[in-house]
Amino acid sequence: MMGDDLRKVRPGEPLRVPARAYNAFVDAALDLKRRQQDRFSGDLRDGGRQHGVIPVRNDSGSDLDRYHVLAIDGPLFPPGDEGPEKTFQNRMALKGIEPDEETGPGRFVVAREPIIAGEMGPCVIHGVTPVRMYVEEEEHAFADIKPGERVLVSGGSGGTAILWKEDGVGEKWAIVDIGRPRSDKIVAILGEATEITGERFRWRYPWDEASIDGDPESETFGRYIKVEDGLSSAGDPDKYAINRFESHHSDVPDQEPEGTDGFGGVRSYFVPGQLEPFNPAGFCPRKAAIPILRPILKGVAVQMTAERDTRGVTVWCFQALNGIELVEFDVPVWLYV
Repeated sequence: MMGDDLRKVRPGEPLRVPARAYNAFVDAALDLKRRQQDRFSGDLRDGGRQHGVIPVRNDSGSDLDRYHVLAIDGPLFPPGDEGPEKTFQNRMALKGIEPDEETGPGRFVVAREPIIAGEMGPCVIHGVTPVRMYVEEEEHAFADIKPGERVLVSGGSGGTAILWKEDGVGEKWAIVDIGRPRSDKIVAILGEATEITGERFRWRYPWDEASIDGDPESETFGRYIKVEDGLSSAGDPDKYAINRFESHHSDVPDQEPEGTDGFGGVRSYFVPGQLEPFNPAGFCPRKAAIPILRPILKGVAVQMTAERDTRGVTVWCFQALNGIELVEFDVPVWLYV
């Protein structure tokens, strides 16, 4: 009888698999595979948009572990493929690859189960999900993909908010919210500027996260003050911020500007002006001034933004107009004779 064929084996008892039992195992496996295919077919028919899960084909060239990530490489069925856009509209699925230098921020999915290379699998494209993550700094509150990585990488910015993560740095378990609007701007108080070696009119700035003091009894009420245990460059020069306004002022023009030409770009050498009365006898030479760009003062509060450079590294930036100091300069006689 079939019931006897499927009887469980006791420990130590010889294992004999009747043909009926073996066939039953095969039938169960085939039924599971059929139901999985039916599920994916249903996902494709309804566009795969239910609960933020969508079918994705693993085109990375190697197997993908559960809760690891793939970069989005476009739709599996592009418009016009297999009919006039009906496939694209009615069978939504994506191709997933390993992230590379061309992959934009936020263009990734998280696998809900292991996906063999070349096969389809369900992936989270929007919503809350567990994920494997490489935590670079414990204070990071965002994450995104990085070229060559199969896990998310934490950062000061990103399109994915970290709701929870294991303590420490390195590869950890985390819970993230994919698709949440970006929130990578903070207010920070700048420290003493450090000149960038070999460049003109460019500095890097230490900083501490700040907020407005809301205590009416405080001497600093209404001013920006350092947030205790907040984000900070913490004395690490690699985390110092840059001023976008200064980004191109170290460029040297091909030809030296004359007079006030280029002064708006802080590149002219002379600003006409007589800082002392001109003496025709020549005993008191004419004077002029050289504009010198100065760094942002220590203690200034700016809006800081965390960006990623071309290598996927977090860079803190702000934008503020530098002050200009006019330095007195004795104009040589040949300039006005």
